[in-house]
Amino acid sequence: MAAPDCIFLTRGNHETKNMNKIYGFEGEVKAKYDEQIFDLFLETFQQLPLAATISGKGGKVFITHGGLPPAPGVTLDDIRKIPRGCEPPDSGLMSDLLWSDPQPFPGKAPSKRGVGFSFGPDITE
Repeated sequence: MAAPDCIFLTRGNHETKNMNKIYGFEGEVKAKYDEQIFDLFLETFQQLPLAATISGKGGKVFITHGGLPPAPGVTLDDIRKIPRGCEPPDSGLMSDLLWSDPQPFPGKAPSKRGVGFSFGPDITE
């Protein structure tokens, strides 16, 4: 690996069994390899962290694939307590981190996707 201290992967909403099936990754892996290799991918995806913090100029930055939890006061410890090694549930903190999206206007609202929610710049701040 060229820079193992500089590249970090987090789990996104496409690192799920359902999204892998819908968008063709499952079929591609099974066609080129076999089901056992695909299952290893799924296990790997399920162990990826849901969020990270990185140090930057001016402090730490919170990184997640999707977005912010809708409830105020969620801590990094709350995120650390989320069980991994599983598919995301239909709702809850794990799903919010994977599926929520920013929106250009203030406030928060249910997501058009039906999972997670949309949040504005005021929530990000």
